[in-house]
Amino acid sequence: MNISYRSAKVSDYEGIYYVSCYSWEETYRGFMPDEYLDDRINNFEERSLRTKKYLEHLEFEGELENYLVCEVDGKIVGICQYSKTQNDNYADSGLLGALYVLKDYQGMGIGKELFRLAVVGLMNMGYKTMYLECLVGNKAIDFYKKYDGEIIEVIDYPISNFTVKAEIVYYNHLRNLREKLK
Repeated sequence: MNISYRSAKVSDYEGIYYVSCYSWEETYRGFMPDEYLDDRINNFEERSLRTKKYLEHLEFEGELENYLVCEVDGKIVGICQYSKTQNDNYADSGLLGALYVLKDYQGMGIGKELFRLAVVGLMNMGYKTMYLECLVGNKAIDFYKKYDGEIIEVIDYPISNFTVKAEIVYYNHLRNLREKLK
């Protein structure tokens, strides 16, 4: 089994959307509207083209290197995106905007390595702290807490035409976090 990590390319859009789509299906079925999850699958082609446009935007902005993929034997099985924040409440913190690994590939250290690469990337951007938004009910919260993520706030998180609760998980020392992830 060959596992590799790299920055995304625009041409990865279908694989990236596949991981996003099916990770949500595997994680959120049962506490997110079925119609929404079904729509993500049933309109795969249209939605994957939206992902392509988003990746093109990131490329234009010079931020595509902040979108990471993990490939196993040439298949994209994990994705991660980090960036500057858009939230004024956390203006001095970097944002881990996405971290998804297909269920069949969880428990292999892929999520941990993507997480570590994002932390290093944010440190290289000059950040000393980081936050992320984890939807309430997502078992990944245990992973984030394992590495000393502190839930500091619960927010209403709008998705399409409905709202769910999300926990803001905060890391106040990226250098310490990086060492724990080694």
